[in-house]
Amino acid sequence: MAKKYWSGDTCPKSATYGQYHDPDDKYAGTEFDRYVEKDKTFPPSKNNHHFQEK
Repeated sequence: MAKKYWSGDTCPKSATYGQYHDPDDKYAGTEFDRYVEKDKTFPPSKNNHHFQEK
């Protein structure tokens, strides 16, 4: 299972991260993907969503 990250968490690796719905892990779509650099914090996400590396 992929590691989950939430808004404000420190990013462990520069990569593109997709947003997934917390209860069922449903992918939000490419328009909500975000590139996050290592050691930066994850940006705000959609309500009840977390980030996973793509």
